[in-house]
Amino acid sequence: MQSNDSEELQKVWKAQEERQNLRIKVKADEIACLVQSRQKLNAFAHWSAVIVMGSLAVGFLYNVWSADQPWIRFGQAWAFGLFAYVLGMELEHGGGRKGVNEPCVRFLERQHEERAKGYLRIRRRLWLLMPSVAACWLGRGPLIAARTRGLDPASWLFRFCAGPLPFILVIAGLVLVWFAFGSAAAKARHDAEKIRASVAG
Repeated sequence: MQSNDSEELQKVWKAQEERQNLRIKVKADEIACLVQSRQKLNAFAHWSAVIVMGSLAVGFLYNVWSADQPWIRFGQAWAFGLFAYVLGMELEHGGGRKGVNEPCVRFLERQHEERAKGYLRIRRRLWLLMPSVAACWLGRGPLIAARTRGLDPASWLFRFCAGPLPFILVIAGLVLVWFAFGSAAAKARHDAEKIRASVAG
């Protein structure tokens, strides 16, 4: 009788061990898929940022060359310098690939941490656009653009460009983006904490 009980216990333990091994294998496969997906997303985000920043920098450089008003030229040159600097930083950081000997879980955790740091870096540099905005304000940039496009001075769009609203909207947009990057950084940190907790558990 004892022999039968012992065999039954061994069968139960063996079944539990197999289920545990299966769970570990499934978890490892899921993490490997997450790593591949994250690396592809990193590469896409990296080159998308490079293209967008490069296009904006070229646009600002063209405005520096084509603008007649000194304040407008200064504002566009400042924006060009800022976007060129951010583009250089983006190229330096690369596409965020996994190290050869780096564990998959550590890679995912590091990616979330780096995302949080990246969002906060952009958030801090956002206000470096203010000298460009102020210079365009002093140079009456929107009004010059409205005249260049031949807008009717009696139209609402011309009056809108002639007033302070374009600059108020730009500053409001910067404030919203500042909050959005802060929220994105907090979420990235929360995701890193979740990965740490899942490994600890």
